[in-house]
Amino acid sequence: MVMNSYGRAALAHWREHLPGQYGMLPDPLAYFTRLGEKAERQAGELTDAMVLAGTPVGGETGEQRSVRLLAVMDEAEQLVLRKLIRPPAEPSPDGAPPGLAAPPPPV
Repeated sequence: MVMNSYGRAALAHWREHLPGQYGMLPDPLAYFTRLGEKAERQAGELTDAMVLAGTPVGGETGEQRSVRLLAVMDEAEQLVLRKLIRPPAEPSPDGAPPGLAAPPPPV
């Protein structure tokens, strides 16, 4: 099982910011491998949808089109990162006791 960059980013984020949910995972390697694959798939699908929905710019050079498409890819990736890879952090330790965090969502 090889974890992609999305999975590695999620694993690092969860270890630091969601330790309660991370601790509930029976197999973190498998979970983050699947989550990374899902994020990669969604980023590609979202990029495709955004490119198809975008209006071609008349008189656009090849270089300008490349720059525009890279911006679309970056926007799609940022949306997926916020949604799947970097969820909000758990409350501070002075909040609810550890172990009361919600279980991680299924992948």
